[in-house]
Amino acid sequence: MKMKRFNLIPLALTTLMLGACSSEDGLNLGGGNSVAQGEKGYISFSLNLPTVKSTANRANDDFDDGAATEYNVKDATLLLFSGANEGEATFAGAYDLGEMTGGTSDGDNITTTYQIAQKVTKPVGANVYAMVVINGKASNVLTESGGTWSIKGQTLTASTTKYKDLAGAAYNLSNTDVANIASTADGGCFLMTNAPLYTKAGGVSNPTGGSVQTLTEINPNNIFTTKEEAKANPAANVYVERAVAKVTVTGNPTGTQDDDNIANYEIKGWTLDVTNQSSYLVRNVNDADWWSLKAGGVNDYRFVGAAAVADGLYRTYWGIDPNYSTGGTFTTQAGTTPTSLKAVGANDYCLENTFNLTQMKDNQTTRVIVAAALDLDGNGTADDFYVLDNDKSNTTLTFDGITNTVKAAYLANGTVVNLLKANLNGGASIGADDLDVTFDQKATTGGYVTVTEITIKAASASNFKNGAIPEGLQAANNDAIIADVNAAHKIAYYKGGVSYYPVMIKHFGDDLTPWNNGEVYGSNNADFLGRYGVLRNNWYSINVTGIKNIGDPEVPKVYGTPDDPSESWISVTINILSWAKRSQSVDL
Repeated sequence: MKMKRFNLIPLALTTLMLGACSSEDGLNLGGGNSVAQGEKGYISFSLNLPTVKSTANRANDDFDDGAATEYNVKDATLLLFSGANEGEATFAGAYDLGEMTGGTSDGDNITTTYQIAQKVTKPVGANVYAMVVINGKASNVLTESGGTWSIKGQTLTASTTKYKDLAGAAYNLSNTDVANIASTADGGCFLMTNAPLYTKAGGVSNPTGGSVQTLTEINPNNIFTTKEEAKANPAANVYVERAVAKVTVTGNPTGTQDDDNIANYEIKGWTLDVTNQSSYLVRNVNDADWWSLKAGGVNDYRFVGAAAVADGLYRTYWGIDPNYSTGGTFTTQAGTTPTSLKAVGANDYCLENTFNLTQMKDNQTTRVIVAAALDLDGNGTADDFYVLDNDKSNTTLTFDGITNTVKAAYLANGTVVNLLKANLNGGASIGADDLDVTFDQKATTGGYVTVTEITIKAASASNFKNGAIPEGLQAANNDAIIADVNAAHKIAYYKGGVSYYPVMIKHFGDDLTPWNNGEVYGSNNADFLGRYGVLRNNWYSINVTGIKNIGDPEVPKVYGTPDDPSESWISVTINILSWAKRSQSVDL
């Protein structure tokens, strides 16, 4: 994927005043005058914005800058930490870098680089680390009041707040929150934070022995008394990535299908489904043990890239979300007909959603729902139609025909047969014309229709002894019979001829994690970990290449089954974009 790097290099920004620690006092490099711990000085660094991965396959290290709105900088904040190591480092100071302009591009792996010099207070401590939050203030994630800084309500306290606790805090985000951290309005506002990079190359090389660097270590000797000295001696490079994943659905909006059931189709749009509701501020790769894994028959060590973002630093391609191994709560439209759809070619954004093999199931995997209007008979229009008991070869049923099927099932029910036999007058009978059937709202909106009531008309009561409908066929006594009817018949109403097709999004997909029909994931991380999922700063491009059959009349439900054995009636290709871009083709 491509990520935007914010590098700590000689940028045109003033060095921040650090409240962090450094390992030595009064160091002097290259003839410059460095400052003592606790004193104010200037630091210069480069901030690199990410690209995303963009390909027609799922290989790593294929990047795309994306739209300008996706790397616009409204504000930037430098957070300094100090301590013996990254995990134990504590908060040492925050510095508002303001709105940055005049960035440069260095090509394939980085979208934009800003050089910044900032006045800071040199921290006291062994090592000084930098974290940059882009658009944190504009997206309401990072706030400052009276010199006190907070992240989503968590106060940053000098010498107390540990980076590992800050990075390990899961944040529950509403749809509004996600919209705030991934907004294309008003020039664009995407939340970005430090990207975890690896110190050894992957790809065809085994990255064993490398390590992850998320915070950028600052050279304490390069905190100087003047801005000019800082600019001449940059302290570090910071690389950032967006906090969300990007999804695009492409394909011809209309098509002709050589199929017994479908003559023509029109893609009406698409929507995301089973999206995560929680995330970390920074991508979590703590205690990861997957770096040296690769699938059998595949040459790539897929979790680390081979294209260096800087000397000795490589992009990483997996992460741990807050519900990685436990399941979680997801936003889903299952069992409904969406009220709004994205157009073909449009983009949408969501929180990353990753999982171990145990959790790689349809009820935990982010997916795309494609809506298509089907012209079944080639008359140029997509009309209402019904399917009974999943027999998609018969689409000629009408609403009256469905209603009569329900009535026949009711009258054939054993309880009903016995009650009628015992209570009807001699020579009298009850037939379909004596019944009223009520359906749920999906008989109007479309979807899988449920019978809610079946009653014998009051005018037919005279057919019974004593002129009264038996109590066993009234009110609550009728509920068990209706339940039997619903269990016996599945009624699908395709309003406007619209059919819905789910496409679970693949991350590494078939190229890097091939799967053969019938294979069980088990604990085979080497072959299958990361096959599905969405990761921040990755762009997933799904190309619809055709429609094979009639899908569902509503967004299909998920049942906790493994991702791969599902039947698919849509043809797509999925690409993740630099954004690191991954592409996926599907034939629906």
